Amino acid sequence: MTPKPFFKQPVFFLWIRCLYILNYLLWRPFGVVALGYRLATRRHQRVVAVTGSVGKTTATRAIMTLFHGDASARIHTGDNCFALVGLNLMRQGPRARWAVVEVGIGVPGQMAHYAATLQPDLVVMTALASDHVGRFAGDGALWEEKARMVRALRPRGVAVLNGDDAAVMRMASVTPARVVTFGFSPGCDYAAADLECHATGTRFTLCAEGSQTAVHCRLVGREAVRALLAAVAVGRTAGMSLESIRSRLEGLPPTPGRMQPVKLLGGAVAICDDFKAGIETIHASLDTLADLSAARRILVLGSLFRPQPPRSEKYAAVGRHAARSADRIILVGRRSSLYWRGFRDVAALPTIDHVRNIEEAVALLRAVLAPGDVVLLKGRGEEKLARIALALSGREIRCRLASCPLENILCQACPYSSPDAKAHVGERMSNP
Repeated sequence: MTPKPFFKQPVFFLWIRCLYILNYLLWRPFGVVALGYRLATRRHQRVVAVTGSVGKTTATRAIMTLFHGDASARIHTGDNCFALVGLNLMRQGPRARWAVVEVGIGVPGQMAHYAATLQPDLVVMTALASDHVGRFAGDGALWEEKARMVRALRPRGVAVLNGDDAAVMRMASVTPARVVTFGFSPGCDYAAADLECHATGTRFTLCAEGSQTAVHCRLVGREAVRALLAAVAVGRTAGMSLESIRSRLEGLPPTPGRMQPVKLLGGAVAICDDFKAGIETIHASLDTLADLSAARRILVLGSLFRPQPPRSEKYAAVGRHAARSADRIILVGRRSSLYWRGFRDVAALPTIDHVRNIEEAVALLRAVLAPGDVVLLKGRGEEKLARIALALSGREIRCRLASCPLENILCQACPYSSPDAKAHVGERMSNP
């Protein structure tokens, strides 16, 4: 089903679209208000700005959990741009010792405005990826835009940088602030080793300040652990003990739509990673799928998000990686044929199915799923593959859209996905 024209869409869709437009129109006027708030609270409130191409939301939630105890009520999907950046700063309250703000960009010029408004004391740079390169004049222009937040740090500030990303580490040269690194490289100040990935959580060893600490978190996969390492670095900079940091982060639930485990009827587990499908995030999720302990690893794969030219090679690379990581692949949608160029390069192919839509994917999985299976759902945000997990966990799904205009709205929060839409998928997530 193709989306209806704007003026014929349901009232809920129109309302959300109007909020998007209002968010943009109020960006600069509200930025003045937020700047005034920042100047008034600057002496007693420190600001952590979290930015990068991937991992921002999980890192933000982790840092908020350290400072506020619970991130769920303090962060909302897609609230990282335009007027909402200033709003997210202000709604944490002037009495908060620390304010944590996620910052996302999509076009040139945004970051300088955000940096001037937030005047950050700490900046977390998670990673650089190709998602928005097409809107900039190449990788260098994107790097310069992202680096503006790091440049805004004063000498007494702290830049918390991904030590595994060479482009991110180059930002150490543009700031007079102290640099702290996180990642999996042995030279990082806060590193992780001995990862054990399961469908409902990850175990790893935290290597920091000459000590090793065993951590058992509810997040799934290497990139989720990387976000936790960024939070550890921020927590230690703020003077928190490693034990306090560990206990708080172990209770952090998965971020909706980002490697989010959901129990299915019959004993299988789905991992919803469908909020975005940048090429780097797909390869990262496939690496995690290959590492999981499961009876069978099943991949439900949609389309890539804005792959850079040559597009056919990007699809082929994902096809090769998928064929080596999964025991069964279910391709959804009309672009699925683009993966076959990569499939042909793999000698021993898994079972590969093609379905036209969500309903066919649900029917096929109901027929083949068995206890102990893990299903990774990966596709563009507007494809809403999370509906598959909702249906297989016992929810009635009424929405039949092939492409949803509300890319940043989660299906479990949408009144068109189920009569019981306010019930959160997290209620069905299992503890590690």
